[in-house]
Amino acid sequence: MFQIQNISKSYGKHQILNQVSLTIDDGEAVGILGVNGSGKSTFLSCIASIYAKDSSVSVGYIPQENPLLEELKPIDNIKLWTKASKQQILSALSTPPLNTLGIMNFIDTPVRKMSGGMKKRLSLATVLMDQPQLLLMDEPFAALDLPAKQDILNYMRLHLSKKGSIIVASHDEDIFRFCNRVFLLKNGILYDTAALQAQGIRYIDMLRSE
Repeated sequence: MFQIQNISKSYGKHQILNQVSLTIDDGEAVGILGVNGSGKSTFLSCIASIYAKDSSVSVGYIPQENPLLEELKPIDNIKLWTKASKQQILSALSTPPLNTLGIMNFIDTPVRKMSGGMKKRLSLATVLMDQPQLLLMDEPFAALDLPAKQDILNYMRLHLSKKGSIIVASHDEDIFRFCNRVFLLKNGILYDTAALQAQGIRYIDMLRSE
């Protein structure tokens, strides 16, 4: 179980996060919904920073932008993020669960020649090589085709089946159907969409009122 308590963040006089708290169970996927600029990415990066100070917890953060070096091939990019040897990396990419990402199909392709889907899979692998317990994913389906989305979803299912946890920020409805719980981030406050629905409040109406 992961407990995130009272995260606040401001940029100048604009408060992005206001005492935001969240508990995530082992094996649970939690979705964060919100319009552009609502603070979803800030929330994920704050969580990553908090747990970076705790050596007992392994957290992997996949930002929306690919943290890859264009001139390098997959192995060289992955080696920047892990202490594993080349042989250990190849072995991990060839066996479950990382083989679901299909990286061995383009293992010799420089990043500059990759499609958006290939880059997203490789970005995931750079983080997943050390088997994080909590996976933070910012818009993981952005600009991806259906096969790439399916490969990433397959990995996410395997991660959850091994009692890993996921927090994902996205606009893609496919992600939210995958999540156990979905929260709306608005004006620095995190709202449980199930609780809103119980009160007769549609979260889509709250989004439109931005």
